[in-house]
Amino acid sequence: LCKKLRDEKLYLKKKESTTMSGNYGEPDWITTADPQTNAATQEEFSPSDMIGANTSTSSNSKNRATLTQRLLSIFCCLLAVCMCALGVLGFLSSLKSSSIVNASEVFICFYMVMFSLLLFTYELMWWISVPTINRIVRKNFGFMYGFKGKGLYLIFVAFLCVGLDNGGEEWLRYFTGVAFLSGGILHLFLVCFRPEIVETYQAPTAGLV
Repeated sequence: LCKKLRDEKLYLKKKESTTMSGNYGEPDWITTADPQTNAATQEEFSPSDMIGANTSTSSNSKNRATLTQRLLSIFCCLLAVCMCALGVLGFLSSLKSSSIVNASEVFICFYMVMFSLLLFTYELMWWISVPTINRIVRKNFGFMYGFKGKGLYLIFVAFLCVGLDNGGEEWLRYFTGVAFLSGGILHLFLVCFRPEIVETYQAPTAGLV
């Protein structure tokens, strides 16, 4: 009889422990994770994927910066052509307007042609560098070799274009002046608010190293 009671108590204790384990579950530290789940998690957040994503983002940003720099260079070349045409037409108009040539207008036209050639030469050196020419331009006009210096140069030339008092080319005068002013402001805007574009800019170095 005693043995029978003892067996019944053991049976009841075992039943209670099974019931409690079913109700409350096993502790987290006892439960073993699925190896396949862990492997999938490691693959999902592997360092190589993160490095690849960062490299792709950096490459896209660099490509956008390069494209912006090329478009600005083409825009500056067009500005130089417009300014040179304005200077030549202004000079011819000054000669035909009267028998007395206005010396100030002639000098302004001359400087406009020279400044336009300077801008065009620098942009040409940016695309196709000639060591001798690039060394001369860098030595005498070093301010052109940076976004900030070139932006201020464009703004200065914009007022020079507007100051040309020749009615024959009035539309070209205002168009060129506004275009130069817009280009200068855009360069300064990129320097202040888009430094990632300016930081990757490389001025021509042929003949300097």
